Amino acid sequence: MSYQIFTLTLILQLTLTSARPAQKKSSGQEPPSALCTREFALDTINQQIAVTRTFDNLVQRISVLIRAADLLWPYQEKKARAAFAEAFALAVQDFKSVGDEPRRLGKFAMTVVPDQRYRVIAALAKRDGAAASKMTNEMLRDEERNFASKGSDENYLRKTGEKLLDVARNLASTNAQSATTLAKRSFGFPATFYLPMFIYELAKTNRVTADEFYEAAVGAYASAPMEQFLYLSSYPFGNTRDAGEMPGYTIYKVPEGFTPNATLQQLFVRSLLGRLPTLTAGPTLTDPSGRLSDAEQIWLALNRLERQIQQSVPELHDPVQRAKAELSGLLSQSSLGRMSRILSEDNPPRKSFAELLEAAEKLSDIDRRNQQITSAVTRGAQRESVESVLKALDKITEENVRGALLNWFYFFRTQSLVGENKLQEARALAAKVTELDQRAYLYSRIAEQYLKSGEDQSQARELLEEISQAAARAPQTIVTSRALLALAYLYARIDTNRGIQELSNAVKAINRLEAPDFSVEFVHMKIEGKTFGSYASFGTPGFNPERAFREIGKIDFDGTINQAAGLTEKSLRALTTLALIEPCLEAASKREF
Repeated sequence: MSYQIFTLTLILQLTLTSARPAQKKSSGQEPPSALCTREFALDTINQQIAVTRTFDNLVQRISVLIRAADLLWPYQEKKARAAFAEAFALAVQDFKSVGDEPRRLGKFAMTVVPDQRYRVIAALAKRDGAAASKMTNEMLRDEERNFASKGSDENYLRKTGEKLLDVARNLASTNAQSATTLAKRSFGFPATFYLPMFIYELAKTNRVTADEFYEAAVGAYASAPMEQFLYLSSYPFGNTRDAGEMPGYTIYKVPEGFTPNATLQQLFVRSLLGRLPTLTAGPTLTDPSGRLSDAEQIWLALNRLERQIQQSVPELHDPVQRAKAELSGLLSQSSLGRMSRILSEDNPPRKSFAELLEAAEKLSDIDRRNQQITSAVTRGAQRESVESVLKALDKITEENVRGALLNWFYFFRTQSLVGENKLQEARALAAKVTELDQRAYLYSRIAEQYLKSGEDQSQARELLEEISQAAARAPQTIVTSRALLALAYLYARIDTNRGIQELSNAVKAINRLEAPDFSVEFVHMKIEGKTFGSYASFGTPGFNPERAFREIGKIDFDGTINQAAGLTEKSLRALTTLALIEPCLEAASKREF
């Protein structure tokens, strides 16, 4: 496949969005069709709900039902509730059939399988938090009855709590009450890093509610093992990491302008110190599995937070010093030595790219050397010259690792150049990225910068013609179909008839695909050697049928809905149709208002 096809396509996809159209087009507030009415839209939604019963794929049925129910809710709430209930019943069926065990992404990484039940709960919670909470409680009660044997399964319990918090986190910015209700339901399950992630997300838009929730969480986990309780150590101090050595961790995104709360810091530290009397009653030996004892966890947490405690809540500095002394007498010398080594590794000196390479080249083991060079490039090569990085890559003996790492380097270096507004350099490196989806993402980033300059219509037409001719020769893939959808939208802005013609070509291309799936709008990047793997994921939003048809429909509703009917894949046709008629409901509501 020619890379030039997609270079031109993705640049135009965003650049020409800002081009001024040659003809008058709808603002979107008044869809240009007598057919685009509330009555037509509501009838269409109900038809799509009925059509879902002919689908073979449960997840596709659920997706359409959720979308339809959400659109229907303000106008026909009873029918919308019925659609949500039907979707949830299907989600329960899907969970019993396939479960939610992670699936392999690569040799060294797994990808999470969405639990469709929580998708439905999240969608319903946006409309009715109480109903979503009731649905959640019923689901959990059913699981307790049907899967009683899992009651002591730590992995099952942990995942359940994480799912609840994930739904709550996605609701936090739009419905704080529903979010906190669902999040508090997670208190019955082990704490994980999903807990502080939720609290920080809630704090972005509702700090008071987030602080109140935090207080409730401290009470709920007051007697939990330290490897759970210390997930509450980051929020009151505004830290990006937990104070303990946790079984799982992430770097938290602290909201901009976040101010640590001294009252919550006191609550946390006093709760932590209150655990000391119970530690003398039993052994404090480190767990044979390598997990730290509660005494060791508290010692680490107090040492890591000591400076912040002294600055923000100085009245607790002396109690903390006494607690550290008590713990030092409680722990063995070997344990204290181990804890001190862990502390010393918290902020290791950052090595330069040259130092990392030098250390790697001294390794006699070829596999370890390949791994260390890979680590040097992924961690420290973004400010190095392209030439020096290429020389380092030449020293990797595994060809597949070398190729994947080169692609990785070009991908991230291009993003850095875009951020520095060095667009010509960025385009030159992006052209060397071998994965088409990744290249597409990079060109969309570059094109965002080009939006400021704008192109005149004659240049736009010339480039659109080049894309049309090139796409006609390209293999039929999701990437090609996205290009054709973008082409149709861009043409519709300056030539409606040509836009509909290109939309017809896009529909034909999509129909030739086997099981077309436009839902994935992110890139999995991976480098896999014999003994190691490096992975990353980055969003790559672009034109999909729903977006393209919705936007073109604002210009020519009648022509666009005729094209939507031509999509042969049932769920794709339904979702595209729903996206297309949504502006009809919006326009009707604005007229009434």
